[in-house]
Amino acid sequence: MTELILKNRIDRKKLNSIVIFLKSWGIDAEIKTIATQRKVDAGEPFSKSFGMWEGREINIKEIRQKAYKRRIKASENGTL
Repeated sequence: MTELILKNRIDRKKLNSIVIFLKSWGIDAEIKTIATQRKVDAGEPFSKSFGMWEGREINIKEIRQKAYKRRIKASENGTL
């Protein structure tokens, strides 16, 4: 099997024309579209959230207390 990879987005009409051309030469061809994978910097998702906490007083102790209260409440309700 040989693969032909087209790296740019191409209009569906043009793709169909390419397939028809290849088939006219006796080459079995089909169109498969795959999602492109983007390289992500390891710190990127976290760094995008920096501004959302601006101007708020938060600390890890408060976050843990709120999470613990939610967990206790969930276990009392039988949802945990």
